[in-house]
Amino acid sequence: MLAVFCQKQAGCKIYKNNMVKKDQKKQLDEKMMSLEQELKRAVADYQNLEKRIQEDTGTAIFYAKANLINRILPVLDSLDQAAEGASDTEKDSGWLKGVLMSIKQLRQVLGEEGLVEIEVLGKFDPRLHEAVDIQEGEENQILQVVQRGYTLNGRVVRPAKVVVGKAKPEEISEEAKKEIETEET
Repeated sequence: MLAVFCQKQAGCKIYKNNMVKKDQKKQLDEKMMSLEQELKRAVADYQNLEKRIQEDTGTAIFYAKANLINRILPVLDSLDQAAEGASDTEKDSGWLKGVLMSIKQLRQVLGEEGLVEIEVLGKFDPRLHEAVDIQEGEENQILQVVQRGYTLNGRVVRPAKVVVGKAKPEEISEEAKKEIETEET
């Protein structure tokens, strides 16, 4: 009887055991598509939020480590200076061997956390080195290390403080002087 009634009514059909007009079905389909799109956007937003939180957590951990390491590095520098300043008679003493073992152990622990000493051989690199003095020498070459520098997981936490070479200015030839004088007049 219901089927006969629906056939007589224009635009009516049976949809999942319910009578729904075609335009109502279209509206429901559109609403369903809209809700699916909203759900997809919400899931994408959630995934982006998870990534952002993970990145922010990693950044916070890095800066916490870097802060702690920057507080430890002066202690390591002092231990290195103490070991380097030991006299020849003290080099065989037990206290110096203990200090050297402590330095080695501290460097190992810091290395396990991602700390790497910056290489200071060769050419000056302003991203890794800080020039504290310039002396006569080979142009842009590191002549001396004043303080060791370090990176933590590839980021500089303390640049190496170095003395950089600057070439001696060449003597100006007599011809060049005359040329400069003629250009000025």
